[in-house]
Amino acid sequence: MKIEIKIGRDVEGTNVLHVPSTCKKVSRRHASLFWNNGILIIEDNESSNGTFVNGKRIAKSKIKEDDVVWLGSASADEEAYHIDLEKIFNSCRNIEKAQRTDYTEEFTQIKKAYMDYQREVSNLKQKAMTRTQMPRLLATFIPAVIGLVIVLTSKDITLRIVSMSIGSVLSGLVGMVSMGKSTSANDRISDEITELQIKYQSHYCCPKCGMKYPFTMHWKKLQAEGKCPNPQCNAFFVK
Repeated sequence: MKIEIKIGRDVEGTNVLHVPSTCKKVSRRHASLFWNNGILIIEDNESSNGTFVNGKRIAKSKIKEDDVVWLGSASADEEAYHIDLEKIFNSCRNIEKAQRTDYTEEFTQIKKAYMDYQREVSNLKQKAMTRTQMPRLLATFIPAVIGLVIVLTSKDITLRIVSMSIGSVLSGLVGMVSMGKSTSANDRISDEITELQIKYQSHYCCPKCGMKYPFTMHWKKLQAEGKCPNPQCNAFFVK
């Protein structure tokens, strides 16, 4: 997106930078800034005292945010003017963002954030299930097997009855303990899922207005609608 900013003591237009009248070394229409997709160029309008970038007089030059630009003098001068490039860059970015509507490229990253989040949640739940279910199955199975072996091999009826009773009690106790561990594991999973939401939320949102999309909203729904669901935002995701 192209933006032009006129600079001087007497400039008119939509995007202008008015220089104070006390800066007498600055011409009425001293210079112009041209912004194009993140690149900023300054051009001197044949001013009387010149435009300087990092102490060097220029007619036209590409400038970076950490450069030093003076109008009317090579360095600090009460009658010259220093351009705040950080402010200019931020202003251009804001203008560009306000006017831009096509975010089809960024939608790829929105989609990726959703898919990465769901994949990590799925892996988390699978690992948690393995950690909690396997010990429970083993702890329940082993007493049952021991009890069954005793019942099948022992001729003592009393021993059989006792072993069956002990096996039932052990299985019940294991079940109770496992339920407690399962509740604790579920709480831990819930906390970890919350951490994943925090991790991916900054990517699963509108790149223009910043609206955060809930992870219950599938990226395909956003694609089907073709635009940000925020009625105040004009960003669209499908050309």
